[in-house]
Amino acid sequence: LAKSLYNSICDRFECACFLFNVRKISDQEEGLVRLQQTLLSKLLGEWEIKVRSVEEGISMIKEKLGKKRALIVLDDVDKIEQLKALAGECDWFSYGTRIVITRDKYLLTAHKVEKIYKMKLLSDPESLELFCWNAFKMTRPKANYEDLSNQAIHYAQ
Repeated sequence: LAKSLYNSICDRFECACFLFNVRKISDQEEGLVRLQQTLLSKLLGEWEIKVRSVEEGISMIKEKLGKKRALIVLDDVDKIEQLKALAGECDWFSYGTRIVITRDKYLLTAHKVEKIYKMKLLSDPESLELFCWNAFKMTRPKANYEDLSNQAIHYAQ
């Protein structure tokens, strides 16, 4: 859903970046530094950006992105440190910048986010269709997979 939102509105911004798998990447050695480098590179259109530490990345994000109206999607964030390193404070970014964070609401509250939009859950038929598109590349489960597919969507809810 976040990727669909990103694709539909990214052209309304001066620059845009979708960072996938923040949780997984940040758990790797120098993961947060690599995420900061990717964020800066994509938003500035400069591929030679080097970040040597999280602190340096924070300084660079504040300095270089403060005047750009950006769309930033941080996918699968699970730690406040990730938010602090990638999205910091509101005054890091220009007016009109939008930061979308997928994962747990408690992180947003802990990070003092002012406006939180809670997605409504998909209905069972919508959930099943989305699951089937990803699992089988069709709208309905393959034969003999109906029960397993329904169990999967109920488990995910």
